[in-house]
Amino acid sequence: MSTNRWLLNLALKLQAQVPGQDGVSNEPGKKVRGMGGLETNITMEIAQLLLSLLHAWGMDPDLDRVCESKLGLLRPMVPVSFGVLSKGGYMSLLLPTWQAKFDERDRDKAPLEHELPPEMVRLERLTQLFTARTHWELSTTITSNHLLAIIALANTLMSMNNATFVPEQERNRKLHRQSTRTALNWASKAEEENEDLFTAQQAQIKQGWSLLATLHCVLLPDKVVQAGSKTFKRPQVEMMARRWQHHCLEVREAAQALLLAELGRLGPKGRKALVDSWAQYLPNFTSDTQAVSQGNVPATHQSQTAANGSTPSHQVDSVQQQQQQQQQHHMEEDDEEEEGVEEFCIRKPSSAAEMKRKQTTAVVLLGVIGAEFGQDITDAGTKRRTSEDLRRKSSVVEGFGIGNNNLARLTSIALTQLLLLPPSQRLPAHTSLRRAAIDLIGRGFTVWEPYLDVSRVLLGLLELCCEADKLVPSMTYGLPLTPAADSCRTARHALTLIATARPAAFITTMAREVARYNTLQQNAQTLNVNMANTILHKAKPEILRGVELLIDKMQNEMADLLVEVVDIVLHCVDPGHLKTRPLGEVFPAVCRFNQVSHCPSSRRIGVGAKNGQIALYELRSNKCQTSTGMFGLGNSQTKCIKSYSTAPIADVSRLNPMRLARLIWINNRTVSLMLADGSETRFNV
Repeated sequence: MSTNRWLLNLALKLQAQVPGQDGVSNEPGKKVRGMGGLETNITMEIAQLLLSLLHAWGMDPDLDRVCESKLGLLRPMVPVSFGVLSKGGYMSLLLPTWQAKFDERDRDKAPLEHELPPEMVRLERLTQLFTARTHWELSTTITSNHLLAIIALANTLMSMNNATFVPEQERNRKLHRQSTRTALNWASKAEEENEDLFTAQQAQIKQGWSLLATLHCVLLPDKVVQAGSKTFKRPQVEMMARRWQHHCLEVREAAQALLLAELGRLGPKGRKALVDSWAQYLPNFTSDTQAVSQGNVPATHQSQTAANGSTPSHQVDSVQQQQQQQQQHHMEEDDEEEEGVEEFCIRKPSSAAEMKRKQTTAVVLLGVIGAEFGQDITDAGTKRRTSEDLRRKSSVVEGFGIGNNNLARLTSIALTQLLLLPPSQRLPAHTSLRRAAIDLIGRGFTVWEPYLDVSRVLLGLLELCCEADKLVPSMTYGLPLTPAADSCRTARHALTLIATARPAAFITTMAREVARYNTLQQNAQTLNVNMANTILHKAKPEILRGVELLIDKMQNEMADLLVEVVDIVLHCVDPGHLKTRPLGEVFPAVCRFNQVSHCPSSRRIGVGAKNGQIALYELRSNKCQTSTGMFGLGNSQTKCIKSYSTAPIADVSRLNPMRLARLIWINNRTVSLMLADGSETRFNV
């Protein structure tokens, strides 16, 4: 659809405003003198026109008033006809039959309509009828593109400062900017009141855009039904799935919100019917790993399990070889959409290109359903369940549960293959399909984990994040990302989701990989391996970022794995820094735990584990010893030679690893016990 092209261009122009993303650009040639002597921005005028035409007037009278008074939208005087434009340049314009049949007795229901001429009243009612009901009964393609466009634009304007089309508010914004630039260090009471008033206006504007997006994303189907419609054309879930990782962030976020809202409205039975319709197109990577590694499209379950007239896999491969130069490198984002029906009856693909498109759609769609409505592995064996756990369990789609997990297994394998397959002509390194797989692995990791090689997945994600600081310096610019930067951003987000969802799995897996790295490093010269080119070496900053995040957010889980955490930290930090600086300065987060101690003079680090284990790290020789001989060299044993009674520690401190007691050695004979409340007790030993 070319709808996405002009939507992308408009979103980029809206973002290309002055620093701070204010509502008006300072670029030369972008402003014209409008009515009332006020300079206006052409891009904002186009956005005002489009949003005024796209808004579903008449659905929510209160929101309509907000759109006119606060946002500056213009209510159309006649019904608007919409159409779609294909890639080939053909347009289909759907013209409704406007029959103005109204009961004159209804005039009493509108107190202000008695002041209008009868023709104006009938025209206004006709407009409300069409925008509130008839327009949404025309076509699923029209509904999908319409909602995608207005939600993306509304979210874009909501993220900007003072994005309103009301001239008076725009004048106030300019005056506020000028006064801010020339303000002195002190401010009068009147200026403070003006600042508070301006801040309140900004909040109202942002709330208005938020309400506009919510109406079209969440509330619209119910509003249309309340208006008397019985044939509402729902958004196409397959269209939203194909745009799950669209290259335009605004379109991407709108498609994700629409798809999740539509899946929620379908209910358990509707989601099951949707899964049954698309599961036949899920690529079977388990039996076609060799073919996939060579770049061929794997066979679907439909072609393997039933002779139902579909295109055999070997014919699909031969046709694809003939059309190799014509196929897209990634999931089609601007293709012509098919009309879907509520029973989710999907016609069989008529070409290899269409089969490929259905396969990619099936992977993303089933990945979204599994991530959002699959059964969490932590639910198994859990005795105490919250209401949210029970709600999620009741909505689990068949095939994504713990007992019946066939679809969860196959979907997780497909997503993993898309992440780990090396770049090729058919599947380049940075495509929307690969980004979608990365994103869905992170979103549904607790569902996919039993069927994943966690080490390979984490290393694959870390490889994409190796140059994160260069590719994605800041996410506040709002500018379009390069494909490599977009993949890096998505992989970083997936790593964060995995680490916070399963912190123990993340830490233990990374500690295991660090141990393998250390073993390989000892034999690097013999094996002729350049350790600087390994993923675990290049991704050190990203690993540290994940560990620091877990220490900030999940202290209890990290306290249970403190030895493994220190193993990872000492691998990632620069050893040269620890020669001249204490660990608390090199990586302050880990020293929040009182069980970690660093002696700069002897260059040793001691870590006390929750199970009583003590780990001593010799920084000079880069070795670790423990009291039980689990790590590295050494088999020393610790034993208790004397004990002392202390005051009891409150539960609030005992249960918080950051508020535990701390031992401070005054000299070799005196130790001080410091509690979180500041109390101190000294002992002579």
